[in-house]
Amino acid sequence: MALLQYRLKRYPLTSIFLYICTALIVGVSVIYQPILSIAAVCSLIIGAIAVRNPDWISYGVLLTTAISINYLITGTLFGIEILSLYKLCILLLLVPSMLVNGIRFKFGYPIAALLVMVFITFCFSNWLPLFSGSLAIKAFIGLSLPFFFLMIQWKEGVAKRHIYLICLLPMVSIVVGFMLQAVHLYSFLDVEFTGAVRVQGANIPPHLAMLACLGVAIPLIELKRSPGKAIYWYGLIGINFMILVATGTRGPILSLLFIVGYFIYNMIKQFLQGKAMLIIPLLGLVLFISATVYVQLDNLEKRSFDRATESGIDLSGRTEAWTYFLERVEDYPWSGRGLGSVTIANDGSLYKGFVVPHNEYIRFYFDTGYIGCGLLFISLILVFIRINRVLAKSIKPYYAAFILMFLVYSFSDNTLSTVQFIIPFCWYLNCLYLVSKSSDRLQTAFVQKEVML
Repeated sequence: MALLQYRLKRYPLTSIFLYICTALIVGVSVIYQPILSIAAVCSLIIGAIAVRNPDWISYGVLLTTAISINYLITGTLFGIEILSLYKLCILLLLVPSMLVNGIRFKFGYPIAALLVMVFITFCFSNWLPLFSGSLAIKAFIGLSLPFFFLMIQWKEGVAKRHIYLICLLPMVSIVVGFMLQAVHLYSFLDVEFTGAVRVQGANIPPHLAMLACLGVAIPLIELKRSPGKAIYWYGLIGINFMILVATGTRGPILSLLFIVGYFIYNMIKQFLQGKAMLIIPLLGLVLFISATVYVQLDNLEKRSFDRATESGIDLSGRTEAWTYFLERVEDYPWSGRGLGSVTIANDGSLYKGFVVPHNEYIRFYFDTGYIGCGLLFISLILVFIRINRVLAKSIKPYYAAFILMFLVYSFSDNTLSTVQFIIPFCWYLNCLYLVSKSSDRLQTAFVQKEVML
């Protein structure tokens, strides 16, 4: 950039000629390909900002996860699926951030595990008839992308702002959803055949629920880490919990029981130890949760009990889907049917929404068997343990409950393959590690200074 500026100053006539040629090219292309020309110019501007101010682009990239782009824009562009193109674009936009800030390879275990899964696919898996090697590579790229965000070494101030943004994502979705509804581009509400009315914002209800689930769990950790901003964190917990319940999605509500339960238990414990003022937020939290659930009870009952099932509870077809996928891989339990094969396994016997089984354990077991699935989740556990080491002792129980929430949620939804969960989840883990490590360094330096004095 400096070299370009130097040459423009040294050779003004060349600069003028360059500007004129660029303007002519853009002007002519607008006449023949207006949409592509506008897209190209916007891409150049965004690319220039990404190089000049990579931190600004990181905020924008994070905010895009508040929108389910593949549901707002259907079809393909240049022969590429919209979701795949979106993932590729955000990776390219964050390359300058990686170059400027550096990356932490010790958090690359999940990417290594996915590479092993590709090896298993090509060497040992029993492929489905329609499966191809290109599908495996595509699956690898899509699944590994979020784990690159786990490795970027953000500056401490930037990491803190990222944490605030992640907690605001559900509200961003709601605001954008209202705007899209106002111009008749997308429906703010989703009405099911059961009669249940679900809020979806700029997403679909399960995706908004993922954002809201993180928007409740993360402030519970941050409340313990930054008690001086208690009112702000309590406000976020309340708003995001209302959004979560309004989506009518049951899985994330159940998975939050661990971290919310521990939070309430810890408050009761402190109250019994003499901190009487805690009775106010404690009672307020219990009453608020009870009132919110009561208001949405009719919706939850319609989704859970209106359809008769063998289990007695309507799981939206999950039990049938899980049985179907398990039967199709039962003869190949160790190496599966190939990474990404689960996306083409539904032959029409299941509802078309089950492109994947809505259970990440079954999904990766289907793809690469016990070996691949085991390696992937072991790699995640190793990352979780490494982060746990830098956390303050008071934060560790909340962090453990947060990880347990993720593991339980993965039984009923696509936590590792849905942008609205896995990108903010990995992003937060990275930021939590960075700010905790920085705090640890400051505390160590303070102790050493005290000793010297």
